[in-house]
Amino acid sequence: MSDTVLLITKDRVIAEKVRHACRELDANLTHLRALKNAVVELTAAAPDLVLCDYATFEIVREQLPRACVLLYTEPADSEQAIEAIKRGALDYLVTPIETKILAQHIEEALRISRDIHIPAVYEEPTDDLAVERIIGQSPAMREVYKLIGRVAPRDVNVLITGESGTGKELIARAILHHSPRKDQPFLAVNCAAIPETLIESELFGHEKGAFTGAALRRIGKFEQCDGGTLFLDEVGDIPLATQAKLLRVLQDNSFQRLGGTDLITSDVRIVGATHQPLETLIEQKRFRQDLYFRLKVASIDVPPLRDREVDAVLLAHQFVRRYNRSLGANIRSFSPDVLPVLLKYSWPGNVRELENAIKAALVVARGSVFRLEFLPEHIRQCTELSPADLSSTKRITAGSPNDEARSIAEKLASQPVLGGKLHETAIVMIEREIIRVCLGRTNGQLAPAAKMLGISRTTLRKRIAQYGIRTTMSVEIDA
Repeated sequence: MSDTVLLITKDRVIAEKVRHACRELDANLTHLRALKNAVVELTAAAPDLVLCDYATFEIVREQLPRACVLLYTEPADSEQAIEAIKRGALDYLVTPIETKILAQHIEEALRISRDIHIPAVYEEPTDDLAVERIIGQSPAMREVYKLIGRVAPRDVNVLITGESGTGKELIARAILHHSPRKDQPFLAVNCAAIPETLIESELFGHEKGAFTGAALRRIGKFEQCDGGTLFLDEVGDIPLATQAKLLRVLQDNSFQRLGGTDLITSDVRIVGATHQPLETLIEQKRFRQDLYFRLKVASIDVPPLRDREVDAVLLAHQFVRRYNRSLGANIRSFSPDVLPVLLKYSWPGNVRELENAIKAALVVARGSVFRLEFLPEHIRQCTELSPADLSSTKRITAGSPNDEARSIAEKLASQPVLGGKLHETAIVMIEREIIRVCLGRTNGQLAPAAKMLGISRTTLRKRIAQYGIRTTMSVEIDA
């Protein structure tokens, strides 16, 4: 029996794409332009999958609480994306979306509908808290929003990984904002900034006289944060001795103050973050493996800014709005030549570097237009090859892999049909083949293949879908 898809939309473009996708999947499609009689229409359709917008989703979840739902919307802020997943939506699609990609999402959703039919549990809507919003509409960040929506309501420890400056604390605060502990304390500890001799006292407190200078009893962060969420930034820098004590807290919610004998209990949710590969630290005997598994009940990998497509531009606009007044600037728009530079620069310092670059630019800005000359010089110059770069390309000797590349280039250049599309064809062909080779060497596992390629898993998934690469992939799920 064919699967049944219910589409609710007035948009003819979306309707045509969904109709084409359902035809490819041999699924029955029921299209409603609007819900006039929700109970009758939804019950009559008996859909395996519903596609609708965020507003209609509220009606669908009331009448069909067990339905699998895909949401489609125009680009929106991260709060809506997180709330959609938190309230039970399977996925969150931003239009416009290619028919092929749409078909993949529908196929996966129908598989879930067939195999996993679990009642959705919803919470009543609450007013937004005054929290700093995450900015980003790239596919990589939409995956992060979905993970936040899935992880936040569940009272488990979370490990956030990612390069320095990617905004891991902001992700931790988003988890808090969407969790049952949102009205309880939230404390952040930078484990790398606290001397090794003091970090145990900072976390667990100490009794009077526990060590030289301990004139008074001190209450540690675990005790202060009872019932709330403790954000441990750079957990990889916690000393081994303190790791053992932290492990005990995660096992039975109990600890002793430094120099004390009383057993203290504290119910704290841990959200850890690190830019270091903890697996490597474990191999080097610098991090406990049992603590690693206790922290990584759920995990979120924050992508670097270079893998976030147009997000650098969105963030730049946000930072200008945030700092315009405080830095005495009056920027109202960006010069067209600024945006390509923001997108081409690799931002090794990620969002933090971009924020500081915008602040530095606003200090010297004049007028109402953000001009290229306001950006720091190293960012302006990064998009052009230096003389050293150009000379290095001439030092490739005969017999190197460059000979093979030249042979391929000669063959492509001899094809008249590629006139005007030679560069695009070469890039696509080489990228597709190198991805296939790397996936072959890793037996279809995405994580090691992405590491070989030097890209994120999110980017790799996108390329696999874009090039139609078929492979048997293993999926790692953290329990």
